[in-house]
Amino acid sequence: MAVKTKTQIIADINRKIITNGDIKAVDTNAILKDILDCKELNEQSTTNLSTFSFQSTTPLIDNKGGRLSYSLRGIVDSFVNITFRIAILENNVNNLTFLHNDVKILEALKTIIEDSNIGSDIDFLVKIKRKQSTSTSNKFRIGSLNFNCTEKEFFIKIESQELNDNLFNGDQIFASFSIHCPKDF
Repeated sequence: MAVKTKTQIIADINRKIITNGDIKAVDTNAILKDILDCKELNEQSTTNLSTFSFQSTTPLIDNKGGRLSYSLRGIVDSFVNITFRIAILENNVNNLTFLHNDVKILEALKTIIEDSNIGSDIDFLVKIKRKQSTSTSNKFRIGSLNFNCTEKEFFIKIESQELNDNLFNGDQIFASFSIHCPKDF
């Protein structure tokens, strides 16, 4: 049987759907197979893309009092989505270092941000949620988070808007962000 074009497949769909909206399972199966085989539709495939995915299987622990769970997924030379959860385990901690020991993470990130003018530091605002709030404190605060990655470590620095507002045991940050940075940005 010859491979059908997109136009032929659409015509088959329109012809085989009975007036009340029903379609026979045999016809549905044939149409789905035609779609899978259709050269015109498959030429638009993104299977040539080189993707990457890294995820912590257990939380990473910082010796100063932090715990990090992370996921980094993206397309090489295009973008990365970084998702993480940070739990603060000690009072007055703002600089955290997490050992990940996976050189491929840095290699993947370099394809996206290294050639840009922003360097390898990434800054963004995050919600800092208190585990338990008191009547005199807010339920959450806003902080500036600086994220950097080396071959073996993630460096995370968190600063609050307020001068004497440090992180405390029980504070948590859950954030997800995507980075797409054109080469000449």
